[in-house]
Amino acid sequence: MGWHPVFIHNQCNVVRLWCRLMNMPGHRICRKVFVWDRDMSRRYRNTWFNSAKTLLDRCNLSHLTENDSAISTRFILDSVKSKLVADFKDKWFNEINSMPKLRTYKHLKTDFFAEPYVQKHLTRTQRSAIARIRCGTFPLEVERGRYRNIPIEQRVCKMCNSGSIEDEQHFILYCDRYSVLRNKLFTAISPDPAYPLHINELPPNAALNELLSNNNKSIANFILDCDRIRREII
Repeated sequence: MGWHPVFIHNQCNVVRLWCRLMNMPGHRICRKVFVWDRDMSRRYRNTWFNSAKTLLDRCNLSHLTENDSAISTRFILDSVKSKLVADFKDKWFNEINSMPKLRTYKHLKTDFFAEPYVQKHLTRTQRSAIARIRCGTFPLEVERGRYRNIPIEQRVCKMCNSGSIEDEQHFILYCDRYSVLRNKLFTAISPDPAYPLHINELPPNAALNELLSNNNKSIANFILDCDRIRREII
C-alpha cells in the first residue's frame, strides 16, 4: 500500500522515551529506575535498556548509550526513523522481487508510496479489483493453476483461442473476448475521444503501469465487467 508499518512508529516511541529519560534530572524517580535498569543490563540480557540499546545499535547510534550527557531528541529520532524506513524499504523491495506471485506488482511498484487508488473515492469492490490484479490474487488461470500444481505453460486462457497464459497482461491488454470493453476503456480515458489511446502498442509492463496506476475508476470497472463475462462462460 505504501504505508510505513506500525512497528516503525513503535520503535520510534521507544527511542523517544529513551531520550526523555536520558535528559531527565537525576532526582526524578523515573530517571532513577532508568539508571537501575541500565545497571541491571550489565548482568541480565532481557532488560528494557538492552532492548533500546539494540535498536540504537541497528541505527549506528550505539555510542549514545555510553555517556550521560544531554542529547538532541529531534536529531536522534530523525536518524532512527530514517534508518528504520530505509531498512524496511530494502527488505520490502527484496521480498517482492523474490516472489513469483508478484510478477505484475514488482513492475508496477518500483518506489514506496501510497498508490492513488487507495486514496481515491472508489467503492470497496472497485478498490478490491485493482488491488487483486496488482497483487496477483485475481482468479485468473495463472493463479488458479498454482493451487492445482498445473505447469505454468499450461495455465492458458479459456476465454480465447490464442493459447496464451492467462495472466494479468493477457487479461487486461490482449484477450480478444474483451476487445469491445477494452476499446471503450481506451476511448474513455483518452484526453481526446477522437484519438483513442493505443495503450496496447506500448510495451506490456508500461501499458499495465499506465492503466493500473492512473484512471482508477475506469480500469476498475473494466476489470469487473470482464470478470462478469468470464464468470458467465467458465
